[in-house]
Amino acid sequence: MNSIKRFRFALILIPLAIFISFLDKKILSGFLETNQIPDHYLFIGSLVVVISVLILAVLRFDKNVNS
Repeated sequence: MNSIKRFRFALILIPLAIFISFLDKKILSGFLETNQIPDHYLFIGSLVVVISVLILAVLRFDKNVNS
């Protein structure tokens, strides 16, 4: 149980790495080459959502550590 608490912060980074890998594959396959506005909104929107979730997870982790 103690090792899980120690590596909890690293567990936050695993989904982030999976998301970055997925997004990289989509972009390299030509996702944004069409210059369609909805594709760009989808890209920016997904980045905003993932970064927001990551910030909330880090803040919650920091709050639990300081308590």
